[in-house]
Amino acid sequence: MRLLGKKGLTVLTTCSMALVFTACGGNTATTDSKPKDNQSTTSAQTAKAEKPITLKLATWEQPTNIAALTKVNEKFHAKYPNITITLDTSKPDAAYQTLLQTRLNANDADIITDFAINPKKDWHKGAAVPPLQQYIDAGLIEDLTGKPYLNNYFPEALKNATTYKDKVWGVDIGTVTYTGVFYNKELFEKNGLKVPTTWPEMMDISKKLKDSGVAPFTLAGKDVWPLGMVANGFIQAIEPNVEQLDKKLWSGETKFTDPVFSEIFTKYQQMLNYTEKDFMGIDYASVVGRFATGKAAMMPDGIWNSGAIEKANPNLKFGYFPMPASDKAENNKNFFGKYDMSLLVAAKSANKDAALKYLEFISQPDIYNEFINTVGFLPTQPNVKFTNPFMQEVAPLASSLKLAMDIIWQAPQGAGDYTGSPTPVQFLKPAGKETPEEIMQKMQKEWDVEMKNAK
Repeated sequence: MRLLGKKGLTVLTTCSMALVFTACGGNTATTDSKPKDNQSTTSAQTAKAEKPITLKLATWEQPTNIAALTKVNEKFHAKYPNITITLDTSKPDAAYQTLLQTRLNANDADIITDFAINPKKDWHKGAAVPPLQQYIDAGLIEDLTGKPYLNNYFPEALKNATTYKDKVWGVDIGTVTYTGVFYNKELFEKNGLKVPTTWPEMMDISKKLKDSGVAPFTLAGKDVWPLGMVANGFIQAIEPNVEQLDKKLWSGETKFTDPVFSEIFTKYQQMLNYTEKDFMGIDYASVVGRFATGKAAMMPDGIWNSGAIEKANPNLKFGYFPMPASDKAENNKNFFGKYDMSLLVAAKSANKDAALKYLEFISQPDIYNEFINTVGFLPTQPNVKFTNPFMQEVAPLASSLKLAMDIIWQAPQGAGDYTGSPTPVQFLKPAGKETPEEIMQKMQKEWDVEMKNAK
């Protein structure tokens, strides 16, 4: 997962690979030793070597994403031997948007991955225009409206993720939730614990785990963005109608100094106090291994890391439950997240036809099914059959996925350190040095200035 820029979101490797493959040409064999004239002509035509093409696909660094795309790329190359796919990647933060902007403006990308278009809402006066909306408005993204393979996807996925100005600009190939918590079933059973359904229960099992010598939580604090991602689980449980919350913040009806934010930050700090020591030195590439080897009983994270956990420890029995940040069990039953990865074609690509073939290829149900089972996303196509027991267990629970706060959120133009996200928890003790009250006061002070300058 992954979260970029203000969304703090998501993740893979292999930067700017430049692989050059020669075209696979040669004579085409036929079953008839004496072909007819038209067969000879066809053979002669197909025997001509096709022009080698290298498609550059920009995406973010996340191991399961890379593994899934690599499988697709290999199958695509097998079908189109003259076309090779290379991956151009960066970390899932502001650096990735810089990569996209640079590549698109230089006509140095053929296919890009991004999240949902998510154009800013009517009430977001003074907010910066989201990058993908800017790219489309600038004519840098190819219009896919009317492509037959779009019919393979759920209509709501096309509408909510890749439709803008009544046109379809990409295919979204999966949704994810990141407001849940992975838990070690064996450690829970060993300590006589049940999955918590309220915040008091969560704190009770955290104390029992700590008293038994097990770190209740692990987090990838070093990369910062995972901390903000996890905070969505607290927001959604404490104030489930996040679009209404967002609207009230922009209208001034709700303030960052209000009780709802006090509860969010206070409870988040309680979780941090039960997180393994020195978590701010753990990076995202390492945190999965710490959970998989039993160094911590719980890991709040995105569902996409289930495959990485299994790879790190195939024998681990683990599950996933919604962050129970509310004191009321009925508010802790839902997962929230986002449309995770949209594939879009660069409008000025010199290899546009090949890039469009790639989108058509990955949209085929059999190819898509294998992709979903590798990447660990929830599907945006019907009739996907999960081979993974974990996904079989979780998929029905996340079927009514709703958008998370940081997807609806739009930061004001020129937002400061405290208003670039709805929950700057990196400043919160023990991750940082500040109390909930100090952070809330700084957020509101920045916000007041930004709203005064909003147009």
